[in-house]
Amino acid sequence: MRLILVFILSSIFMQASFVNMKKYYKNSQYKRVLREAKRSTAEYKNPKLHLLWGKSAEALNLPTEAMAAYERVLMLDEDNSEAKISLKKIYQATDRGDLSVNNIGEPNPLEDLHINSDISLGYDTNLNASAGGDALDKYYGVSGNSGKVSSSFAMVNALAEYTYRPISNDRLFIKGVASLYAKTNFSAKYYNMYMATVELGIGYESDSYSFYMPIDYNKIHYLDKDLMDRYRLLPRVFIPIYADSFLDVSAEYTHVAYIDTIDKNSSSNTKGLGIGLFIPMDENMLHINSKYQKRISDNNLPNRYVDADFITLSTNYKYMFSPAVSLEVEYLFRYGNYDDDIGTTLLPSLTKRVDYLNQLDVKLKYMLKKNREIFISNRYTNNSSNYTPGVYSKNVFMLGASLKF
Repeated sequence: MRLILVFILSSIFMQASFVNMKKYYKNSQYKRVLREAKRSTAEYKNPKLHLLWGKSAEALNLPTEAMAAYERVLMLDEDNSEAKISLKKIYQATDRGDLSVNNIGEPNPLEDLHINSDISLGYDTNLNASAGGDALDKYYGVSGNSGKVSSSFAMVNALAEYTYRPISNDRLFIKGVASLYAKTNFSAKYYNMYMATVELGIGYESDSYSFYMPIDYNKIHYLDKDLMDRYRLLPRVFIPIYADSFLDVSAEYTHVAYIDTIDKNSSSNTKGLGIGLFIPMDENMLHINSKYQKRISDNNLPNRYVDADFITLSTNYKYMFSPAVSLEVEYLFRYGNYDDDIGTTLLPSLTKRVDYLNQLDVKLKYMLKKNREIFISNRYTNNSSNYTPGVYSKNVFMLGASLKF
């Protein structure tokens, strides 16, 4: 019994050590941070402990001790940009230029390039997100409506991201992103989709908040035509609130220009606000988010692009079974209120369309080795509506691989 009690008390004290370090660091008690760090040997696998150790040693003008702490951070978390930048500055300030991070196999901390790509095969039970043919026949009063279309497919999603931080102010950064999405359906080529995106953004990171302001452009090819151009402004602020949790506050302005033959010269504008909460749980992560969007369109043709309001609630949970195996589960609910009635020419109606969308996405990943993983996923979507053509359900099953460079 005594051994069990000692073990429990030891576990509590070990968890309290890093918490105490954060409290001391926040109050600028840097010597106490170092004392706490040096006696918290049971927590030495935590890169955040060594990061606080390094920052406190820097504040006390102990460059050698800070350098050793930052190097330990990178041994445990090789992508930690804060440690990379701080380590490079110490190397330069102490005439250790020959110890550049490049020489130990790490990218220059002031210029990071990341390339990610997903390649997958899958099956979509309802490519066109359509109601069944019988329901459409009854609604329109005309037989022969095709309803939903299904197909197996191949998909590629590739992204390159470049980040630059000026040496004079490493809290400031500029980011450029280019991505390509391509989905080819084996038995329904008409619903193939291709989307190219470029993004340019500027950001700033401080101890109390992080800010990022990107502008991006998408060109979307769908339904056998260049369907639309989309321009978006997506400012975002991350604010730490307690422990390692933080708020995610975002805004949106989107302009869509329709360029197919029917909707040419039509457009819509969407404005939105969102707020979310990230809650880390050891190696796991919970993200809860809510968003409001208002879309205003200059094309109010029935059944097409109309004014609408959307409220979206989502939660995403990532669970690590082991360093190699993880599970991601995301649930999304969206309420849509459209400025469009649910009637037909034969049966007019003044009732406005209302949708309730529920979506569950489950993804299991297995890391083969560093930057190489395989995954299996399934997304189930159900949209209920008082507008018959808007009622649908679908499954999208995928098996694929992710590569990171």
